[in-house]
Amino acid sequence: MSGSTALFGWPTSGELKRTGALACGFALFFLMVYGGASWVTGFYPGGLRVDLPFEQHIPFIPGWAAVYVSMDVLLLLSLFIFRTWRQMLPFALALCAQTVVGALCFLVLPVEVAWPPRAVTGDWTQVFHLADTMNLERNYLPSLHVAFACTAALAYRERSGPLARAVFALWALAIAASTLFIHEHHLVDVFAGALLAWGTWRVVEPRAREAGFLEAVRVEALCARELYRFTRRHPRYGLIALALYQQSVGRWRKARRARAGFCFLQLVDDVLDGDRPVEGEPLEHIDALLVRLETSAPLVPGASFEFHDTATTLGRALLTELSDDRARAQVLELVRTMRKDRERVRDGRWSDAATLQAQHVATFRLSVELMLHVADARVHADDAPSLLAALGWCSVMRDLREDLAQGLFNVPADVAAEARAGGHDPADFDSLLTSEAGRAWALTEYLRARALLDRSAVELAALEGRPGAPLLRLFHRSVESFWAKKLPRRMPFLRQSTALRTS
Repeated sequence: MSGSTALFGWPTSGELKRTGALACGFALFFLMVYGGASWVTGFYPGGLRVDLPFEQHIPFIPGWAAVYVSMDVLLLLSLFIFRTWRQMLPFALALCAQTVVGALCFLVLPVEVAWPPRAVTGDWTQVFHLADTMNLERNYLPSLHVAFACTAALAYRERSGPLARAVFALWALAIAASTLFIHEHHLVDVFAGALLAWGTWRVVEPRAREAGFLEAVRVEALCARELYRFTRRHPRYGLIALALYQQSVGRWRKARRARAGFCFLQLVDDVLDGDRPVEGEPLEHIDALLVRLETSAPLVPGASFEFHDTATTLGRALLTELSDDRARAQVLELVRTMRKDRERVRDGRWSDAATLQAQHVATFRLSVELMLHVADARVHADDAPSLLAALGWCSVMRDLREDLAQGLFNVPADVAAEARAGGHDPADFDSLLTSEAGRAWALTEYLRARALLDRSAVELAALEGRPGAPLLRLFHRSVESFWAKKLPRRMPFLRQSTALRTS
């Protein structure tokens, strides 16, 4: 056995989930690719003959089907040999690469077997039929059964002692022999499968063990997990996720900063808003996060470790991907600006309209500027000041009910005072909009938003043709849609004002 690490062991619960996810992901990938290739080649009229003359003397021994199906057991041992996802990843990627190469060979070089018809009776019937079903049709050259078995032997070898190495090598050899003895493959298929295993392992394994590659995979996995969690909370995040991945096609490496940036900032926002619970006061967690990002201090296990681990990883990935110091400083400034809302929640603070609007504009100036930087735009957030104010208005009115319920008061203090004087609770959405002061405020804000959108249209027209302007127009259209359709459905009394004009 190499070193002092036991060959087999039980992984931790967290690592078992990750390695299990890799195993399940590979299984689904294999079923789609391997099964798809079999389905396509089923329409082919015939295939090549690759049998050698002496193979007709190889006996058909149904009992070897038990060895054939044991490959699944050999692969499942990886969960207890590679006990972390970092150890498992090269193995899983090698199997995926072999599946792709194999499928291409099946499609380009379809083969048909030359074995005589097989009839099985007796004790081995069910096992043989299971083995025959696993092989599907026409997926012969190379034998992925042999490739996977040989890859397992190669991958397990470096973690094994002499005895275990011999056992795994003999097991792989027996599986290769079983493909001949149950007449599933010809000798050419077997050798091609072994060669495929050797070649892919030599190419994939060293690259998949590089620290930079493993960290990139971890960042992508965290982004995918967070986007899934955001989408479960609200479907609009699913659309954002689709847009992020669609924009990443063809520029995956460069677009990583967009994926990591969105997930990092949304996670911070969720913690500050209370949508992602943490132990204790959220501000303390955000302050600790800022210290780590600014000083590169190590992460110490403690309360809400998952949040800190995820946010630190995504935050550092974002800061690393950004191309200049100004953009990196804006990320940290944006987090500090976002935390001010949490301070208002903690203190139960009501602010005047000017203070609230300034806070919202500052937040969107930084976030939009970062988006434009990530998109390599040639426009800046300050080129569209009315749009920034409109985005702030949209954010307030869209989330007003939820924000009030969480103690984030985005209603001006004087409006709240008038509502209280009329016997209403300004911290309750329905009570606020029942009051005359609340409805008047909502209507005034609605009119203000219309004026902002009109000015925004003029500002954006002046930016026509400049890289990044389409992104600003997308934001503008989103706010326009909210103003014209969604908000009036939530607040029907807005439609009743003859002073409003639609556009």
